Amino acid sequence: MQIRATNPEDKELRREAILDAAEQLWLSQPERMSNVADIASAAGVAKGTVYLYFRSKEELFLAIHGRHVDTFFNRLKARANQPNQPMALDDLFAVNRAFLLNFPAFLPVASLCHGLLERQIPLETAFAFKEQTYRQLEDLVLALSCHFPQATPALMMQSYALFLGLWQLMRPSPLKELMKERALAPACTDDYLQMLEAALKSLWNGALMTSEVT
Repeated sequence: MQIRATNPEDKELRREAILDAAEQLWLSQPERMSNVADIASAAGVAKGTVYLYFRSKEELFLAIHGRHVDTFFNRLKARANQPNQPMALDDLFAVNRAFLLNFPAFLPVASLCHGLLERQIPLETAFAFKEQTYRQLEDLVLALSCHFPQATPALMMQSYALFLGLWQLMRPSPLKELMKERALAPACTDDYLQMLEAALKSLWNGALMTSEVT
């Protein structure tokens, strides 16, 4: 019999276990969202237990995305706040690169959640998620501004658009393989991280030059 978590620490551990199980299932079959029964089985809990923590599988996946965002922001802030350690663009990109390699579910789950927020997540829940994310973004910009005076919420949002948009263009799929075979795809590298870093450098260097001119 499953023992019900009663104290806050146990509840948080169980919530994290459910998120971990859902994320691993997503990585093993990224073309579909696992149902709640599969997630519960993978987490070793009853199906009803999942609903004690998340009202729907859509809100569960939004929580996975939120956890990724928290980790990403916290890593950048930790690097920015290191005492007596100036931060250059290469340091910023190194944090980006390590995060994307450490969390392979981030990009596909982020892409999924953008659609969910508009269609399948209750409006107030979606607003609360966005509000929390923007507060974190403002904290991150404040930490980065000591090293990059040109850092703004708009610049960070443009950077995120590059993260997601470039991945959506380059991610493997049967259609993209057919396009390659028939020479429909333009000749370019398949190295997503290399292309992302080049695009981010152009964006941030352009912002830096603009701020120096003004």
